[in-house]
Amino acid sequence: HTSYVLGCAFSPNGRRIITADLDNKARVWGAETGECQLIIGEHTHDVKCCCFSHDSKYILTSSWDHTARIWKATDGTLMNTLRHEAGVDSCAFSSNDKLIVTACHDKIVRIWDTERGQLKHTLAGHQHSVRSSSFSADGNRVISASYDRTARIWDANTGDM
Repeated sequence: HTSYVLGCAFSPNGRRIITADLDNKARVWGAETGECQLIIGEHTHDVKCCCFSHDSKYILTSSWDHTARIWKATDGTLMNTLRHEAGVDSCAFSSNDKLIVTACHDKIVRIWDTERGQLKHTLAGHQHSVRSSSFSADGNRVISASYDRTARIWDANTGDM
């Protein structure tokens, strides 16, 4: 890397690693060799978070360019862009990969349909930037953590707190 590394994750099978950095890129590495296999560089601001889908077919990145993006894990082809109103601090797939959750600097947690890239639920209630969010193992709930000193649990199917 040429700048600070802000995020990292293993692929589900442990063979690949993805990293996110301040130079607007995500990089995929061989876990055994440490060799860079792929550079994803279409973000226009810091990449804050990155992860693989549970089936290892996709990569998800979030950035301060007000987007989260879905990429093909094989070649880095951009599949979809999820547009936000502010910088996106975190992103995660549900366990079945059908949904995505994003945590945003605009105090909002969003749940998206992975395949269509459509917004399903806007989860409002935090009083400050939302730093992190993730799904429960069964995908029915979302937890979010905010600079407002709270963590909140939401119903992923209805968007209710």
